[in-house]
Amino acid sequence: MKTFLKLLITLFLAFTLTGCFAEDYDVGVPTAHLNFDIMSVELTEANISWNTASEDVQRKIENIEEYAASLDEIKIFPGQKVSLEFKENEDNGGDIWTDPKITVALLKDNKRLELALKDDGEFQFPTNKGSYVLEVEFINSAGSAQYVGNIAIR
Repeated sequence: MKTFLKLLITLFLAFTLTGCFAEDYDVGVPTAHLNFDIMSVELTEANISWNTASEDVQRKIENIEEYAASLDEIKIFPGQKVSLEFKENEDNGGDIWTDPKITVALLKDNKRLELALKDDGEFQFPTNKGSYVLEVEFINSAGSAQYVGNIAIR
């Protein structure tokens, strides 16, 4: 009986301690990627307001169009379809984002053109040629992240 009680207590302690080794779902700011047919381009982080237990990131950029114009051009065909994908940031781990609200827009000369985003992350660029700023906003319970790209539709 004494041996059985020791075994039972040992098992109880072992199971109790294994409950302490849970995965960390406190995720940080994801990275945003534009996926083309054969390649992928990572968009640049712009305005960030992200707060979790392990990370607090606050960044404010006053002029998004000027900031994006300084980035490398991403060449797009008129009417081209691309998909948007968010990946976990390797520095902070995890990829659990609950019901994010994602919007996609093109900016040009202080005008905003909202683009329709499908559930699978696919959207289509307009056929109008020119230089644009691609703005992607990702909002969830941890905060918001804005991503930009310097788009040239040719």
